[in-house]
Amino acid sequence: MKARWLALPLVLAACGSEQKQATVADGDRAGAALDRQAIEKGIIPDPESLAFEGRFETQSDLGTDKFCAVSVGDTSYRIGFLSVYGSDSKCEGQGNAEQDGDSVRVVLEGKQRCSFTASFDGIVLRFPGTVPEGCASYCSRNASMSGTRYYFVDRGSDAAKRVLGREIERLCR
Repeated sequence: MKARWLALPLVLAACGSEQKQATVADGDRAGAALDRQAIEKGIIPDPESLAFEGRFETQSDLGTDKFCAVSVGDTSYRIGFLSVYGSDSKCEGQGNAEQDGDSVRVVLEGKQRCSFTASFDGIVLRFPGTVPEGCASYCSRNASMSGTRYYFVDRGSDAAKRVLGREIERLCR
């Protein structure tokens, strides 16, 4: 008899666990349905068809950070960027990017090896909070591209090709 009383809490816990799993699954389905509706209404971008080619900017008291992307294939881009930290401090470079949904693999060229995966939600391109050591070669002293973000402001290759840098005249060509 004592063994039955000891097993009762385990049985009740198992029942609650199944109910909790069902509630989580229902919530996931409801969330997915809301996402689909928001995409259909144009409230949020469709992660399967994010437009990446164009001009990106972020303005601050220190200056304007810039990023540009020109398509060279289905998901391949020539890119350039400038992150400013005042009149004498910056990060600037050019390279290539490969877009896969909301992930963008960035490879910079011309200095030390620098590659990382950024995220893009259709509105904001975010560099990771930590980038490889070689990425510092694209930055002046006391500057870092880690954690920078760029807002999509103008679509298309023409807009991207107008983006000017500091040492690099045209960030995208």
